[in-house]
Amino acid sequence: MARAKGREKRDRGKQQHLPNVQWPGDSQDMAMRDALAIELLTACMAALRSYGLGETRLAELAREAVIGKSSRMDSARAVLEAAQQLAEMIAKWGEHPAFLDASGRPAVLSINGRKSSFGSLATEFFPTYGISDVVDFGCEANAMERVGQNKIARLNDCVVFTGNSFLILAHSVRTVRRFLSTANFNRHPRIAIASGRPDRTSSGEISDKDFSEFIRVMRPQISDMVEMSNRWLGQRAKPSKNGSKRKKIAGVQAFLFCDQ
Repeated sequence: MARAKGREKRDRGKQQHLPNVQWPGDSQDMAMRDALAIELLTACMAALRSYGLGETRLAELAREAVIGKSSRMDSARAVLEAAQQLAEMIAKWGEHPAFLDASGRPAVLSINGRKSSFGSLATEFFPTYGISDVVDFGCEANAMERVGQNKIARLNDCVVFTGNSFLILAHSVRTVRRFLSTANFNRHPRIAIASGRPDRTSSGEISDKDFSEFIRVMRPQISDMVEMSNRWLGQRAKPSKNGSKRKKIAGVQAFLFCDQ
């Protein structure tokens, strides 16, 4: 709620026109809606150009999206599901005794073999893919690396998206889709404030040095919040006694930003 202090009477003819935020069909502010839509599209186009897409190709893809011709609407989900399978595979690699060395650390595995080999892990988690494809995917995701011609070592205990444009783009698609779903829910005029989906932002102008400190301070806070959410959702994800079926994927997503 905002309060006006010391408001003076002014000539109405000199006042700026405030937009009608509900945008009815006969509103004169439809032009503002179009301007905001162009700004959103421009931001998306600028981001996609950084992935090597030129103006001509972007225009072609935009036309496909507008007329609904694209048959690849599940591409982001497929990529991220593969990343999730990779994460589960390397987790087993670091926990199961069959894949640990004498010191209890993840062993360097032979790529091929029946038992205690990388091939057995790949077959378990990626049954429809060739072992060499799984090796390539894991190496590109910086989760593992080749050791010589026939062995492979685990690099990380999770799949790190940072530095991988392929995974980051898929992650961006899902993030934008989820945010727009929340925004679309909250924009309806009949939604009570208490019933809206929480969406909060903090921002301020700081130096590069302070931004580095801001990252250091906020990283554990964000991690703790996400872990708390995971625990809560994990409990609710267990099958209930009344046999009700889960129908929605829900969660919370948080990230730091820095406007350029």
